Amino acid sequence: MTKTKLKNQKTLDALSNKANRNGRMPSLKKISQLLDELNIVNKLDEWSEEKWTKPSGFTYYTSGGTRTYNGWRLRVPAINMTATSTDTYYSWNTWSYANDLLKLITNHLNK
Repeated sequence: MTKTKLKNQKTLDALSNKANRNGRMPSLKKISQLLDELNIVNKLDEWSEEKWTKPSGFTYYTSGGTRTYNGWRLRVPAINMTATSTDTYYSWNTWSYANDLLKLITNHLNK
C-alpha cells in the first residue's frame, strides 16, 4: 500500500486484514496513533458507560460482574466516524470501520 514503512505499519496491516474480514481489529488507541502519524485529524477519548435493562419493571445491570464498561471512543471527522469500543455492536461493525479507515488512509497516502 505504501512504499515508506510507517512506524505503525502493523496497525495499518491489521486494518487491511480486518477490512477483508480476517483477523482482529486493532485497538482504537493504536488506530489513533496511526492517524496521528499520518497527520489525519482524529480525537481519542477514554470512554465508559453503564449498561442496563428494565425487564418486568426491575432495573438490573448486564454481565453480572460490573455495570461500568471502560474503553475508548475514536472520532474521525473526515469520514464522519465515531467508534466506541464499549458500544454493544462495536465488534459487529469493526470490519466496516476498518474499511472506511483504510479508504481514508489510502486516499491520504496517494495525494
